[in-house]
Amino acid sequence: MHFTFSKLIGFFLVPSNVIASFAVLALILLIFRRRSAMLFAALSLAVLAAGGLSPIGNMLLTPLEQRFPEMTLPREQVDGIIVLGGSYDSQSHGYLSTIVLRDDTEPMAVMVALAKRYPAAKIIFSGGTDGVDGPSEASVVKQYFISFGIAADRILVEGNSLTTAENARYTAHLINPRPGSHWLLVTSSYHMPRAIGAFRKVGFDVFAFSVGSRTHGWQEMWVPEDTATDNLRRVDIAVHEWLGLLIYRLSGRSDEWFAR
Repeated sequence: MHFTFSKLIGFFLVPSNVIASFAVLALILLIFRRRSAMLFAALSLAVLAAGGLSPIGNMLLTPLEQRFPEMTLPREQVDGIIVLGGSYDSQSHGYLSTIVLRDDTEPMAVMVALAKRYPAAKIIFSGGTDGVDGPSEASVVKQYFISFGIAADRILVEGNSLTTAENARYTAHLINPRPGSHWLLVTSSYHMPRAIGAFRKVGFDVFAFSVGSRTHGWQEMWVPEDTATDNLRRVDIAVHEWLGLLIYRLSGRSDEWFAR
């Protein structure tokens, strides 16, 4: 129930969903209150123009992605590599026989490359599936890794987590890492600050391995993308992450406002 409620609240905190909601509300109000309808239509258009035609998306997303810039491969021994869920479309897999990936596919691809570069490292995938009959995201992704030649006995899966905080807590319990061990955490650049904060909260000090940056560095943060949809998508992602950082700190799921 708590997860469903948080998803519902999260829906209305995404700018593009706010635009759509205001537009629908404006259409409904046209029947009863034309002045109010005009207000919501104007608000919808204003948010759409601000998010879709300006560099606000890059301005909000760049600080997140630059907090843990994409790193070079470590030279020391790596005990294990952790990748967080989210790249796999569990809803589509409910009625399709093949694995379906979302737009954030970089963590999955990089995980395969890292697994081959560090053949002694354990591979950990953390991610559950909400509201979909059939196998969990973790079990499906395990078969995905095996199909690339990664030995099954190297792969551990955690298939119960539905949030980043649960990713951290359940993975730490599964691994019980020894002091001084080296574990890489692979996730999208914009998501890394919140993920690192959650892992540190449960006492698991991982090394950030950010992938899939959407922005182009500080010098380009003032430049909008070529399409309104791309700009608006960046606003959606950034607002979601900034609110996530705030909520995690206030709720005690992280001890840091903005981990580094």
